[in-house]
Amino acid sequence: MLNKVNSKNSDKCSMPQKLSSYLSRREDWQKSRSLAERLQTTLDVSEFFALFAAHLNTRIPIKQIRFESESLHHHVLIQEGPTATEHAVLVYADDQLLGQITYTFLQPLSFLQKLRLKKMHAHLVFPLRNLLAFQQMSQLASRDPLTQLYNRTIIKPQLAKLIKNADQRIHSVMMIDLDNFKHVNDREGHEVGDEILQEIANIIGEEIDHDHVAVRFGGDEFLLLLRETDLRSAHALFKRMQQRICEQSLISQYDIKLSAGSVRVHPYFSVEQVLTQVDENMYAAKRAGGACHIFDSH
Repeated sequence: MLNKVNSKNSDKCSMPQKLSSYLSRREDWQKSRSLAERLQTTLDVSEFFALFAAHLNTRIPIKQIRFESESLHHHVLIQEGPTATEHAVLVYADDQLLGQITYTFLQPLSFLQKLRLKKMHAHLVFPLRNLLAFQQMSQLASRDPLTQLYNRTIIKPQLAKLIKNADQRIHSVMMIDLDNFKHVNDREGHEVGDEILQEIANIIGEEIDHDHVAVRFGGDEFLLLLRETDLRSAHALFKRMQQRICEQSLISQYDIKLSAGSVRVHPYFSVEQVLTQVDENMYAAKRAGGACHIFDSH
């Protein structure tokens, strides 16, 4: 009888704990549902991952998130601090692999935190799939069909982002023109000219960093938006590209070289001012005889 009474008392004592556990699970579910709804309100990559990171950080202290897929690489730094552990997760939507998310945490994950992270992924998957599909379509619309570099449609929004951030980070912009290219088109025809443009675009794409943006500006001109790159680094990039072009047999036989101008992006510049100044520096390089790089030293 005593055991029966104790059992009842034990059940009564455990009820608040069970209720607390139930309410905690319900709160997690509601917050995750709210997260999915918020993620579906944006198709901007930075905003999307910022929303997800901020939500996650309220539940689990986190240092950074890195997402990688075939078409997208994005990194979000939430806070500074020593790295305690990294946790990588492959993200699937049905049988489709969307990519990998790597989390850097400030402390090792508990079993409960791992469960919470798993639940958040369930609500992340389909908004993420929509985001990637939109980004893929946007990239197709903003690509130059010959070189597969970006076309001019992305210049204004991308450059505006650099200007907005220029009081916190150093960014540069480079304009490139090909010396002697017109003679190739005139003598050899556009088929050879197109092949040369493709080879040069490949070299540019291989030499720039993953967070840089290369644009076919028009004809034989290219514009490079060099995020977190000072002018000395931009000049080093120019020299590497020039060297590779000199070593490429198809390009070098026509004595094609690069002339370029660069400017540092300042927060008080407009998009038009940046483009005007970088264009002036590029033409200064052409007037100096070509095959050189002119850039502002301040």
